[in-house]
Amino acid sequence: MGYVEVDGSQGEGGGQILRSALAFSAIGRVPVRVVNIRAGREVPGLKRQHLSALRVLADVFGGELSGATEGSQEVKFAPGSPRREAVSADMGTAASITLVLQAVVPAVALSGSRLRLHLVGGTDVPWSPTFDYFREVVRAGYGKLGMCLEVEASSRGYYPRGGGVVTASIEPCGGVSALDMTSRPPVKSVRVLSRCGSLPKAVAQRQADSAVELLRKAGIDAQSEVVAAESASPGTSVLVARVSSEALLGSDAIGAKGKPAEGVGRDAAAAFLAAERSGGCLDANLADMLLPLLSMAKRESRVKIPSMTSHLESGLRLAGLFTGCRWKVDPSGDGVMVTVTPAGDDVARNGTMSKRTGTGAPSDSRCPMNSSCQGRLPSASPTKTGSSWARSAGLP
Repeated sequence: MGYVEVDGSQGEGGGQILRSALAFSAIGRVPVRVVNIRAGREVPGLKRQHLSALRVLADVFGGELSGATEGSQEVKFAPGSPRREAVSADMGTAASITLVLQAVVPAVALSGSRLRLHLVGGTDVPWSPTFDYFREVVRAGYGKLGMCLEVEASSRGYYPRGGGVVTASIEPCGGVSALDMTSRPPVKSVRVLSRCGSLPKAVAQRQADSAVELLRKAGIDAQSEVVAAESASPGTSVLVARVSSEALLGSDAIGAKGKPAEGVGRDAAAAFLAAERSGGCLDANLADMLLPLLSMAKRESRVKIPSMTSHLESGLRLAGLFTGCRWKVDPSGDGVMVTVTPAGDDVARNGTMSKRTGTGAPSDSRCPMNSSCQGRLPSASPTKTGSSWARSAGLP
């Protein structure tokens, strides 16, 4: 079998394309070649967290891996069968642990594998989810889809030295559960978790107090928890979250040199309020992570979210390439309703594509990752919008 080729410069041109491609590749045992990696970033190519995700997956699944060097803009990964159930990786810097987990958790769980993972790096760093957001909100989202994950941080790692230590236990998942999350009641209460490392506890308290004040002004009861601990580099984070059967909403923020703690707390609270007012059942960041995985469910999913992000559109197009799913986006109050239809669902067969509707394969294609699989990859012909999102190389 040849490689599925993914152009990493498409969509938002960031690392999310690589992480998603690696996960789909490992789940379906489909060789993938990713080119133009992070072409949309000021410094393109692989960074430490991308290399760590690649190496963890290569350790777990074996197979062949090439191009895995810092700065590389092209990698090839041909996964084999799972061969290891315990892996450790020290990234040596404040490279994001949560971004590594985004690639590894679905790949391991949805391939029916088990893994004990030990990671050292950054837990709360710029341009990535904080560890508290991942543990409280993302883990709950994975659980909704049927994935079982336990994850803990024994120490926190902030920029620039990192040094955070995280252990994760990932269990096999029998399949992706579809989601039907189209409405919810207004949020009445939330949890605020504020923490700091190697700084006075009063800094974290100020973050929490400012977040709580803004939330209560909006009519939401907020209960806060404040934590202070030692860390290799000083840093702070704050999380505002509501996790229930009807809603998985979270927002986070991290401290920065010269930024008042009150501003950090207000940023997290304001982002939460924006998501809440949209009526979305998932926040936009969580939707980016979960909705592409719904392409592997056995039935159609419908989820209301605050907005359609470039990350999500990129992820859904990539899911279409690997699974042949279809998706569409419709206005819904102050948010949008996203429908994801797996390739095995007959509802998808005669769908058409518009600016807000997509597919990664013609309606008669089959996917090696779906229960209706007939053993060949979806055609990667350009979509009906004329996008050259991805193409296949040497496929049967």
